[in-house]
Amino acid sequence: ACADCAWSFIRRGRLRCRQAPRMALSDDAPACTRHEPAAELACQTCGACCREAYDAVEVSRRDPVNRDHPGLVVNSGGRRKLRREGERCAALTGGATPAEAYACAIYAGRPKTCRDFTCGSENCLDARRRVGLSL
Repeated sequence: ACADCAWSFIRRGRLRCRQAPRMALSDDAPACTRHEPAAELACQTCGACCREAYDAVEVSRRDPVNRDHPGLVVNSGGRRKLRREGERCAALTGGATPAEAYACAIYAGRPKTCRDFTCGSENCLDARRRVGLSL
């Protein structure tokens, strides 16, 4: 049902879908073809936001990654960013085979930009869509 889908959210006390955010749904609305169980989303196995989905992760001067992992931070046009290795973040591990889960090597001390990127948020689901994990 829509209520347990990763795309569902509550706005003004009503269940809604990120696929059709203006439309209110009933609590027992049947799932559509884009249904994705919210319980299956997991930051430390997906890695969509760290892969091809986005080009850069801004790093503030206060982020611990500057001190703890200086080799991962680059200056580009006067801005600090996490280094990329090809199409993915240099801190992203795994994914060499379809069965191998992705993980962040600096997850506990990741930059604020990454900490603010909430699992199951609209940005998360957009990233998953961009890498082919969501419809």
